[in-house]
Amino acid sequence: MNDQPSRRQFLGRVGTGLAAAAVASPILAACSSSSTKSTAAAGSSGTAKRGGTLRFAVAGGASADTPDPALAGTSFTLYMAANLYDTLVRADQNFALAPALATSWSSTPDAKTWSFRLRDGVTFHGGAKLTSKDVAYSITRILNPKLASPALANISPFLKASGISASDPTTVKFQLSAPNAFFPQILAGLNFGIIPDGTTSFAKPAGSGPFFLQEFQPLANAKFARNTDYWRSGRPYLEAVNLVSIAEDSTRVQSLIGGSEDLVDNITGADVKLLAAQPGVQTLQIKAGGWVDLAAWGDTKPFNDPNVVTALKYAANREQIMSLVAPNAYLTGPDIPVPPSDPFFPQGLKAYAYDPDHAKHLVQQAGFRDGLDLTLYAYEGDKLDAALAFKQSAQPAGINIKVVTWPHATYWTQVWLKKPFVGDSWARLHTSVILQSAFAAQPNEFHWKDDSFNGLLTSAVATTDATRQKTLYGDALSMINDKTAGIIPGWEPQLYGASTKLHGVELANGGQVFLDGAYFA
Repeated sequence: MNDQPSRRQFLGRVGTGLAAAAVASPILAACSSSSTKSTAAAGSSGTAKRGGTLRFAVAGGASADTPDPALAGTSFTLYMAANLYDTLVRADQNFALAPALATSWSSTPDAKTWSFRLRDGVTFHGGAKLTSKDVAYSITRILNPKLASPALANISPFLKASGISASDPTTVKFQLSAPNAFFPQILAGLNFGIIPDGTTSFAKPAGSGPFFLQEFQPLANAKFARNTDYWRSGRPYLEAVNLVSIAEDSTRVQSLIGGSEDLVDNITGADVKLLAAQPGVQTLQIKAGGWVDLAAWGDTKPFNDPNVVTALKYAANREQIMSLVAPNAYLTGPDIPVPPSDPFFPQGLKAYAYDPDHAKHLVQQAGFRDGLDLTLYAYEGDKLDAALAFKQSAQPAGINIKVVTWPHATYWTQVWLKKPFVGDSWARLHTSVILQSAFAAQPNEFHWKDDSFNGLLTSAVATTDATRQKTLYGDALSMINDKTAGIIPGWEPQLYGASTKLHGVELANGGQVFLDGAYFA
């Protein structure tokens, strides 16, 4: 999955970090290879050992990449943010929260005032001691629109800079402008990595994470060294981490098989079969770790015609699309960014069935008697696979699609949010985060705005009643399925290839990879 948490978050594509329904078969047919790990970490081989340099080949990067965690959006920068900095809390792949820089947190019954107690004895890489002023500065900075943090869309509807107070060196309080029962989920996002008060330059960034940055070149590489003063006792185990940017999927896979890299991202379902036949390598995954989508501008012709939008949904052979995108490891469902395993998934919601005849009828009803011609943009990899498969499944409906392949390096600056019909993917994020960032935030890739939908989201985060939350989110998700000009054919695993000697890699939703517990056996 070639995800860009920034867009997922909108990021809001990873303000926390980054859809399916009635499941069609196979239900995430987990790859049968015994080498595939379905857990969040790369197994265990007894006692963790210290030493070694981890070589990590990464697909996603951009010329504008920076070590600034508030601006992390590509895979490359998110991996840096996860391992150079710490957030107040950390979320696992099930969105369960654990203490990080905050040892405890609580809210008033109305979920409008939140207090976080900071861990004692934490120091930044430069030696300065962590205080509440650092936290206040880091969050306030993100709230400045001029910074253009991808996390702004997630937090700004609920918090203003004036609502942040460092009441004492070990306590920070957030007085929200609107209640949010899931506020800590927002702060678990990698963009909320804490930096020292007053930081303006990231030439030599100082975080409190398990590693410090020695070298960084956008679109090339980054080198980390072990933080010997890390607050997690005994960690990290690795002496160093070298990230290198390798855009070509096949080259990354072959670098793992050949032994020049120890960990590679953006593994596809087809790669899983290849790796299963190779000695010394394994596959790490989070099932349903990301969703594939084809997004159109619902306020722009011809996508502003409900008949056209519905026709596209009926013209999508979801099984065919996902079997190409993620063979042996996919899930299909309705057009929503929540998988069936999610507690907020609306039970009973069904995907639009593949019905090209009905789709053709709707196209003609929309006035396109001789067929509908569309241009769909996608980048190489499984997103291009999705576009090409949709082109094939839509042809019997009289929908003729020209697929334009765009280089991944410039896709997010020249195509996404700039072309009216695009293919991409998003990493799974907590329901409260993804609905706000990808559908309520303006602009969004669907050009969708609905006041009643926004009202449902506001009500859902304002209540602490789990049953009420499920009802409200269910209604909101049903609206997305029926009203947005988008197709979410299914889910793919978040997949990584790794040496069998590597253990302790922790994966979390939103494209997060934590290496503080990683070691070589």
